Amino acid sequence: MAKDESSALGPSSYVDDALYERLIGLDKLWKEPGDPPPPELERLCENLIKCEARLIDDGQLEQWLTLFSRDCVYWIPARPTSDPRGEVAVEFHDRRRLVDRIARLRSGAAYSQIPPTRTCHLLTNIEMFVVGANEIGARANFLIQTYRLDVYRTLAGWCGYLFVHDEGAWKIGMKKINLIDCDQGQENISFVL
Repeated sequence: MAKDESSALGPSSYVDDALYERLIGLDKLWKEPGDPPPPELERLCENLIKCEARLIDDGQLEQWLTLFSRDCVYWIPARPTSDPRGEVAVEFHDRRRLVDRIARLRSGAAYSQIPPTRTCHLLTNIEMFVVGANEIGARANFLIQTYRLDVYRTLAGWCGYLFVHDEGAWKIGMKKINLIDCDQGQENISFVL
């Protein structure tokens, strides 16, 4: 990732009311998945989910970001049923903010991540479904085991994904991380989930 990628991106032009409406619509689809995609697309998208988890666990955040589309969203709601238009989120990032977040984690000044949190993602119950032309949805349950400063911790929940065909490849267009205890006080989760 270029050092000045964040400034080159400029302000987000795609985070608008239409995007928020889309997120609400996807939330319903993630809870009632429809028809599965063709087997080759299902394998490809499942491999993207697994690759994403591995890159996070290995601390390869710059490579992790390449899995996301140019107009991506990374969202961790603060309530089990949430509306991003009027509620605070644990995290809500567009691509520009993800670039900034990675730069901050790499800066040596992200004190909540000195030393960095180590993670191990376990994924299960992966379901895929067709959303529209060139869009595949997925839902996967997760456990994330973390270790930092002699403390082990487990995070659990499910992720909703939207895969889009972007610039000739399948990418993650949206990732929603639904912690089962999202409405409770969270300890240090300044790492990438």
